[in-house]
Amino acid sequence: MTGIMYSISSKMYIPELMNLIFPNSCRFCAAALEKGSCICPSCLKSVEIIEGAACRRCGAPVLFGEAGSDCPQCADLDFTCGRNESLGVYRGKLRELIHLFKFEKRRSLSPLFARLVTGIKSGYIGEHDLLIPVPLTRERRAERGFNQSYLVAKEIAKKAVVGFGGEAMSRKGNARPQSSIPTREERLRNITDRFSLRKFARRVVQGKRVLLFDDVFTTGATASRCARVLYEAGAQSVDLLTLARALVEPSFTP
Repeated sequence: MTGIMYSISSKMYIPELMNLIFPNSCRFCAAALEKGSCICPSCLKSVEIIEGAACRRCGAPVLFGEAGSDCPQCADLDFTCGRNESLGVYRGKLRELIHLFKFEKRRSLSPLFARLVTGIKSGYIGEHDLLIPVPLTRERRAERGFNQSYLVAKEIAKKAVVGFGGEAMSRKGNARPQSSIPTREERLRNITDRFSLRKFARRVVQGKRVLLFDDVFTTGATASRCARVLYEAGAQSVDLLTLARALVEPSFTP
């Protein structure tokens, strides 16, 4: 039998071996990375962060001369939270990073997201007493292997020094993932899961300024269901923090 036999030194640790076999590189420009989370500093600078004027209710950036008028992104939404603020717009590099995180299990992105969020939204986070991630159903969590909102929220709570209610809420049902549904109307109809507050958390949220955390704001329907449960338990206020705000792009007619 012929072939090549490789000898691996016992001093070579598993992470080093994995880096040798699968070199870490930027997802967008292929630049080599010594360590990190699949995006180089140069490409990270081009992620579309929401800066400047934004809707105080839904967090969408003010576009196309909308200032002073009803926000076209949320005027028709039944949004129960007081307001939402998002790190960036759900498109381009940020959208791909979120997909890598959720569907390709790139857990190393959670500290990166947390660092970006706390660096830009520290003032907003600081207005709240308790950070609670939007839960997944037990089945969805088992299928994915983790709750992406939980991982990022836990990192944010550490960095921002805010209370963390990681397992405060539970979710049951079999609604399809919102990201798999193409239209806003279908997404609104799809929210059939049931949300509840665990017994130990009922006293914790009473009188608290709660900040929910989720990865993407689309219709706000999921967060609204959570907010109603929290208000019923005596929360003083419920707001939302998200990684990205999905926008309905304006249609132009000639």
